[in-house]
Amino acid sequence: MKKSACLFVLLLTLVTVTAQVPDKSWWTFSYAEKSTGNSLLDLRYLNEHFAGENGFIRLSTDGNSFANGKGKEVRFWACNGGSLAKDFNVKKLDSLARFLAKMGVNLIRYHGAINPKRQNTKITDVDTTEARNIWRCVAAMKKQGIYTVISPFWPANGHMGGWIPAEWGIDGYSGKDDMWEVLYFNDKMKEGYKAWVKYLYTTPNPYTKVALRDEPAVAIIQVENEDSPFFWTMSAIKPALAKMVGVQFSNWLRAKYGPSDDIKDTMTLVPIYEFTIPPRANVKNRLHDQVEFYAESQRAFYDDMVHYYRDVLGCKQLINGNNWRTASQSRLLDLERWTNSGADVIAVNKYFDPQHKGGPNVGWRVDPGDFYGAPSALKNPADLPTNIKHVAGHPMMVTESGWNLPNKYQTEGALLVAAYGTLSGLDAYFWFTPTAVNYMQQPYFTFVNIKGQHPMNRWSTSTPGEIGMFPANALIQRLGYVKQANVVQEQRTMKSMLNRDIPPIFEEQSFDPNRDFVVSTNKDQGKLSPLTFLTGGVTTTYGSKTDTALVSPKLPQLINIKDAKVASITGEQELDYRSGIFTLNTPKAKAVTGFLSSKKVFTLGDVTIQSGNEYATIEVVSMDGQNINRSKKILVQVGTIFRPTGWNEEATTITSNNKQLSGFKITNTGKMPWLGMPANGSISLKNKFVKKATQLDAAGYAIKSLKLQVNAGGVSLQLPADAYYILLD
Repeated sequence: MKKSACLFVLLLTLVTVTAQVPDKSWWTFSYAEKSTGNSLLDLRYLNEHFAGENGFIRLSTDGNSFANGKGKEVRFWACNGGSLAKDFNVKKLDSLARFLAKMGVNLIRYHGAINPKRQNTKITDVDTTEARNIWRCVAAMKKQGIYTVISPFWPANGHMGGWIPAEWGIDGYSGKDDMWEVLYFNDKMKEGYKAWVKYLYTTPNPYTKVALRDEPAVAIIQVENEDSPFFWTMSAIKPALAKMVGVQFSNWLRAKYGPSDDIKDTMTLVPIYEFTIPPRANVKNRLHDQVEFYAESQRAFYDDMVHYYRDVLGCKQLINGNNWRTASQSRLLDLERWTNSGADVIAVNKYFDPQHKGGPNVGWRVDPGDFYGAPSALKNPADLPTNIKHVAGHPMMVTESGWNLPNKYQTEGALLVAAYGTLSGLDAYFWFTPTAVNYMQQPYFTFVNIKGQHPMNRWSTSTPGEIGMFPANALIQRLGYVKQANVVQEQRTMKSMLNRDIPPIFEEQSFDPNRDFVVSTNKDQGKLSPLTFLTGGVTTTYGSKTDTALVSPKLPQLINIKDAKVASITGEQELDYRSGIFTLNTPKAKAVTGFLSSKKVFTLGDVTIQSGNEYATIEVVSMDGQNINRSKKILVQVGTIFRPTGWNEEATTITSNNKQLSGFKITNTGKMPWLGMPANGSISLKNKFVKKATQLDAAGYAIKSLKLQVNAGGVSLQLPADAYYILLD
């Protein structure tokens, strides 16, 4: 790398490790519903009177998106959190549903485990408590116009608290073993799974009197969560399962080639690592067969499940097979998605990584002394969770995601999801996960005390910087304020996928900001830069006769490596990934997010946003469906950085996986309440209809009137230091 390029990377790193620690100027965040008066920010009206009012959710005519029973397009703003029904009584669950609807949510996911979890059970027994909680969730959400996606099984048994009794007859598995890949190859496990979901979907819901199979408030059935023989977990299966798979592979080989002395009764499986590298000559044919066997086995499993749900149980909902990744996104992901494409909907779980490193508990909590890299997606565009290749003819969902704690740049997340997700045609993005009725008032695990401090829950989306940014972006997503457009239409043959050939573009490519590899010389990279995902939608079709990629001729002009800028093909989005600034400029939504003080003034058509904040997200969104210059009801939404009171950190570097990371050591996890960095800026808009500005609290109630400065053709407004929501009307 040239010296100048190294200097650029160093400067980029230094910019991203600035500490933002709360001081006396930061304002105190609070949330409280009032018994009197009306909230002026309540998006419940966007939802149906009750979920399923217009029939079951269906595929659109082209299969690429969702429609209701009357054929009208349905757009979703989604989150996880359905499993809170396990902990919430009726009143709290109803309050959660009402809060989510108010924030713009119309789709929730229940991620659970319907399998029995005790010793001395039969494999066909059901966790009836889990089933009842699913039914409670569906009923509560339905009343607020929120549809439900049900994910009833996750093979990570240790996470779901299950027990595998020996009497189940799953050879090699007992106790609290994880059950990766068992469901694909073990008929007894399939029998158990079918018994669980039969009970769940055919038993009348005691809270609605309707069996789930006939319940239009259930939008999508997810067969299972995060499992695939194409992932690294395949190397960790028990010997008994490996033998079972080896026997099935042997039978598959004999069916393909006929009897042969080279085909043993039990074939030894090539390790998954071999799937992730170019094929070596001595295992090339053998490896090709094993890849094909895995693919056909997994596809047959999901085809069977679709048949079981739809034809045997009579379920009328759309079906999604799985939501997982692979050991090699370049060589295996298209094949993985092909195995799921017999179902209606494709999905993936994909988070924006806060580069959180620490002790053995780092997967679920944030401890004092932990490290985090403090990345912003604005400077790491290849890592955006919306960078997804869609399968033509299928809606695409991200069923788990978020800018998880300890990420300090959470407020960018919802805007980027709404802007880039809608541009690319993403149909639902589920934030993971609400952990409270509204905002999490106690994000700490108080049963652990570390020198007077408590660890934080790293998975909560119930924070001011994440769930608080829902309203403006739910409006953008659900009302279609962003244009959708494709830039790449790819076709793949089964031959190339089974050969594990690298396609022109794939998800999770690395990105070198110092050179343009729109045409790459790296054999392990695609020919198209990952920045392509920020210019428009990327779709693929499986089973074509030839491998082709139709690329927009405008693509080279949309990616400007010299100036570090990427523009969408629609002209509505632009990202400066060197400065870390994103702008959205549509007739009905104007927004900017990032490290704003480096530029300060942003002119977006009829709106000018000025900000001296080191980091902030400022959005101006029409609430009445009119263009900003004619709207009579406009939401101004402001998010900066939110931290607990007393939070402290110090800049540091660590070595992880032989790479040096710059970031922060957390020296104090703080305590409640949340504090917000003061807003510093103003907005001006050309609109003759706006007559007043009202500052709202976090619950949407009026705090005070703000002074509008009337000028030629419009108005301007100085943002209060504690700006969060402002209503212009």
